[in-house]
Amino acid sequence: LAAGLLAGLLWRVDLGAVRDDLEGATLWWLPVAFGANLGSDWFRAMRWREFFRPMKRVDVPFLYATAILGVASNIALPLRAGEVIRVQILRKRTGLSLSSIIATLVSEKLMDIVAFSSFIILGIVLYEEARFMWPMAVVYAAVLAVGIYGARWLARRSQEDERLQSLPEGRIRTWIATELRAFGHGLQAFRSGRAMAVIVCTSVAAWLCEAGMYWASGEALGIDLPPAVYLLTVVAATIAVSIPVTQAGLGVFELAITGLMVAFGVSESQAAAFAIFSHVMLAVPYMAAGPLAAFALRLSLTDILFLRAGREGAPSAVAAPD
Repeated sequence: LAAGLLAGLLWRVDLGAVRDDLEGATLWWLPVAFGANLGSDWFRAMRWREFFRPMKRVDVPFLYATAILGVASNIALPLRAGEVIRVQILRKRTGLSLSSIIATLVSEKLMDIVAFSSFIILGIVLYEEARFMWPMAVVYAAVLAVGIYGARWLARRSQEDERLQSLPEGRIRTWIATELRAFGHGLQAFRSGRAMAVIVCTSVAAWLCEAGMYWASGEALGIDLPPAVYLLTVVAATIAVSIPVTQAGLGVFELAITGLMVAFGVSESQAAAFAIFSHVMLAVPYMAAGPLAAFALRLSLTDILFLRAGREGAPSAVAAPD
């Protein structure tokens, strides 16, 4: 499927022009693109720490290495298996329940919508070409409102509601109540105004860094577009790769980014070159940093394939208590 999508894209454009654009890329922009890409995950690690803080203090470097390893695994393995690896490492090293960890991952996705909604609204205000995205802004706003309300409600109920505190009779009902409580514990950050302020700021900072990677890719190819357009590129690219239709979004990513660039007046061949170039810039840093992250974590198969949490001799992921 990925090969078919790429072939369809390249069939529509001038292959010679695409090759010339790629060969003429200014490679001085590569360190900027790589640094912005990896820097975005540092802010995500800071945000992730806030989600864990009500349950257990976890170090940012540990979360940073885990995040990088997860992205690298998503690129190398099918069906976004990196998300499973992230969960397993956290279960092993922190001892937290599966439901609580999954709650932090869901919270991450919810708070990404804060940045995406801001970028789309800004794009609609600034550029007429972006007005076709207004239905997406409405959907995002609705999902964000419902999601935050639901997260706060479940977080409060997991602490206060006796029906979740006392386990009901029956095996299935007991299991559901236990998992709901654990999931609610992973949402406690939504009850703290300070935590939410940090989470929103780090979410926007993370995606601004990723937009910087796309901006550096555009500069390397000599594309003359306002920097704000690359905020919309972040939204389009993330949506394109969020559903594992193809491995690492190959083909889907290129079509989505090419279409967006063409909508802003970039020629088809140059837009296709940008899509290919930026996808490489998106993947290469993680493919290089992924093994380093695994080494830093002293990762072994028992960290991923296990039934019980906890392992003696594992590097500490938990900071000292206050």
